[in-house]
Amino acid sequence: MPDTPQHNHDEQKSQVQDYFSRTAESYVSSFSHKSGDDLQRLVELGEWDKGQQALDIATGGGHTALAIAPYVAQVTVSDLTPRMLEKAREYLTVQGVTNAHYVVADAEHLPFAAETFDRVTCRIAAHHFPNVARAVNEVARVLKVGGIYLLIDCMAPSDPELDSFDNTVEKWRDSSHGRSCTPEEWQAFFTQAGLQVEHQEFFRKTHHYDDWTLRSQLPGSEKVELERFILESSP
Repeated sequence: MPDTPQHNHDEQKSQVQDYFSRTAESYVSSFSHKSGDDLQRLVELGEWDKGQQALDIATGGGHTALAIAPYVAQVTVSDLTPRMLEKAREYLTVQGVTNAHYVVADAEHLPFAAETFDRVTCRIAAHHFPNVARAVNEVARVLKVGGIYLLIDCMAPSDPELDSFDNTVEKWRDSSHGRSCTPEEWQAFFTQAGLQVEHQEFFRKTHHYDDWTLRSQLPGSEKVELERFILESSP
């Protein structure tokens, strides 16, 4: 019996949960996730108010939730992987965050009523979602009228060959990787969901290869092969 799209999506989500259960602590301590110009810009662009309800989707180590917590009444911190969410809770508690609420949640099936949140954030996570379009639709559903969705993610080049190379490398390094989308794909997702893009910026992010592959627990032999593939590929 052939696999159905839903079966494939469920399998990918299981891979995501397995991956982040194994690597949760390394993502909490990851320098590239806990800092960066992109995180600062997210805070600067949020138009925050102390009366707001915020939702952080696929929180990972909880770094975005930590950054926005001082500016809102409450931040709901969500993640698909229970162990990852627990590590985020531990991290935020140590950091002194007291206005956080924690929920295990699938980004494609958010367990919240329509128009619940004033702000929704999702940073460096959407490339793990099997159905990005559905996840964007869910954001549009739970976001209040006039609310703001602040999204940061890896982006593939528009050129099909470079797109393929980028996603091949990402999937090789991390089997739970779904797809880094192109700018055109993102615009289509937003348009379909009824969301208007008011601002966009592009950031260049540099990874140290050893740290990047260590965080994903890539076996040594695969690390060597991936490096060879990258170096031998045409620019």
